[in-house]
Amino acid sequence: MYINEIVTTGKLSKLEHFENDEKVRTISLFGEVWGVGPATALKLYEKGHRTLDDLQRDESLTNAQRIGLKFFDDIKQRIPRHDVSEMEKLLQDVGTDILPGVTIVCGGSYRRGKASCGDMDIIITHPDGESHVGFLSKFVQRLKEINFLREDLIFSIHSVDGTDSGVDTYFGLCTYPGRELRHRIDLKVYPRNRYACGLLAWTGNDVLNRRFRLLAESKGYVLDDTGLYLATRGSGGKHAGRSDAIVNCHTEKDVFETLGFPWLEPHERNL
Repeated sequence: MYINEIVTTGKLSKLEHFENDEKVRTISLFGEVWGVGPATALKLYEKGHRTLDDLQRDESLTNAQRIGLKFFDDIKQRIPRHDVSEMEKLLQDVGTDILPGVTIVCGGSYRRGKASCGDMDIIITHPDGESHVGFLSKFVQRLKEINFLREDLIFSIHSVDGTDSGVDTYFGLCTYPGRELRHRIDLKVYPRNRYACGLLAWTGNDVLNRRFRLLAESKGYVLDDTGLYLATRGSGGKHAGRSDAIVNCHTEKDVFETLGFPWLEPHERNL
């Protein structure tokens, strides 16, 4: 039953009682490899793998999972705030050179004022609501040319055809200039009318994000990183999903006010 809890929830509520359980520890370890979810971690264990070295020989791993495994130790290291600040400036400079006026913000624990970060969450938009289209491909190419972006994990473009709310996504590994230590980095480009919810979601923290989603649901909305939507109703008046009707939220404060939640500065969101 405990393994099932890991597979279905990604965690074990009573893990402290099972620190010596080899199966639980091994599955938890495998789940720390980027791209390996709880269900995959269980399958790898059931195939007889017990160490990260064992996984190196498994032909079923995707290319992204192999990258996560290769740089496992690098990715686990926290990034000092000073380094994140320097890299955010580099990203802003490169982005502005490609597209003047582009907005590039590092969210996550960095924006919440923490001394170090597990990875870099970069949220991007352009105030004119149009120039963001096609920007990410040029941005990624330039960052590779200067040896900042090193390995690709996920790259999806939706701004050109308008699918998936028009949000472009790049997940990969980067290096601080002059070093080889890999860091996880996510680049998300949002249309201007969806940027506030993207910034809110990628700033976090997870506890606050869950509170917001539940609060939105209680008020007849659906909230995710692409926007605040009016909820649709199914039989019995229960929420059936989100409608296409998006609530106009130009800033994070607009989201807070619409949901009736007291404003919190980013550094106050470490709940």
